[in-house]
Amino acid sequence: MKKSLLSLFIIVAITLLAGGPMWVSAQQAPPAPVSGQMNIAPPPLYNPPGLTLAPPASMPPGAPVAAPGAPAQTEGPPPAAAPPLPPAGALGARLALGNALKAVTTARDAKKYLAPGKVWIDRGPAGEVTMKAAIVYQGVAVGALEFDPVSGAVLPRGYHPRVFSVAMPTDTIKQRLPNIIAKLRVLDAAEYRDPEHSWVIPLAYNAEVVAHIKVYQDGIHIVPDYPVTQEMQAYGR
Repeated sequence: MKKSLLSLFIIVAITLLAGGPMWVSAQQAPPAPVSGQMNIAPPPLYNPPGLTLAPPASMPPGAPVAAPGAPAQTEGPPPAAAPPLPPAGALGARLALGNALKAVTTARDAKKYLAPGKVWIDRGPAGEVTMKAAIVYQGVAVGALEFDPVSGAVLPRGYHPRVFSVAMPTDTIKQRLPNIIAKLRVLDAAEYRDPEHSWVIPLAYNAEVVAHIKVYQDGIHIVPDYPVTQEMQAYGR
């Protein structure tokens, strides 16, 4: 009996000693994406609920992403979708507009976690060429920057030069990308897009709006850019 208890004690001690350092290391690093899921929460950042990455496979475009301060999601069914929009009328308008400031604050908090993604070449209907680079939040694209394929300059939103060949190496864009993303500024304003139930907050670089980040209507969930994520995964390098 004593030998059995002693053996059990030794097994438990070895397990704790082997697993302890691994547990500490896991707690120090931000959670990594789970294949097929995007239930990711970055390290705690502020007291209000954080941004939550929603799985694209189970939610339509315009559904939430995840955020600083939110508890890490466990494996299993994805979190429930956000509540439906309030009824039309004055009350509904007040609720939607009242979340604009919250959405801008959420975008600013998420800005600290934005990272450079992959770079790829996009060709338009007439054969015109643009270079794109993904803006990534917790492994998911939430926007894209566009570059002049000749000079490598960051292009303002809405400007599409008619260029049909690439002179700027993608490796050069990759090297510049971290510094560009670090200098992005979240502007103090939000546009509401009703079909997507989202706030759209512009990102500026050198006084030009170069990208946007979307926040769900509740003002606390980042919305992934699924088309950009698909392009990045298919063509990015």
